[in-house]
Amino acid sequence: MKKKSHIENHVLQGSGPNQKGNIPLLFPIPSNQTEIIFSDATIDHNKTFIQLKSVGVGAFPPFPLQVFIFTRGSFIPIIIELEGSALFNEGNTRALQVEDFSFLAVRFNDEVGQREATVEVFIQKTFCFGC
Repeated sequence: MKKKSHIENHVLQGSGPNQKGNIPLLFPIPSNQTEIIFSDATIDHNKTFIQLKSVGVGAFPPFPLQVFIFTRGSFIPIIIELEGSALFNEGNTRALQVEDFSFLAVRFNDEVGQREATVEVFIQKTFCFGC
């Protein structure tokens, strides 16, 4: 007898009036700490689309952020540097897809220690039950 499988999507996104599609959520990142943004505790095979962007907070510009993406079966994270921008008050958007996503963490390395950083995150995880 053939095993039944089921494919489903889970999305981590924001919402708002008259907004549709890819709407990121804002997460504050404390200075000199690594903040876990999202973790997947399931054992199901998945492919995950992750979109990230550093954004300014108040008078602070978007700062460079260090992103750690862990996948199941690997102790070595994928490390990405999100760029900030002092000129345009808008950081660069980075998007990537990973297989067997486990968790996402972001770090703001602040030599001053008193500034604020924020990251916009959109995640779409496609997974299969019984595959």
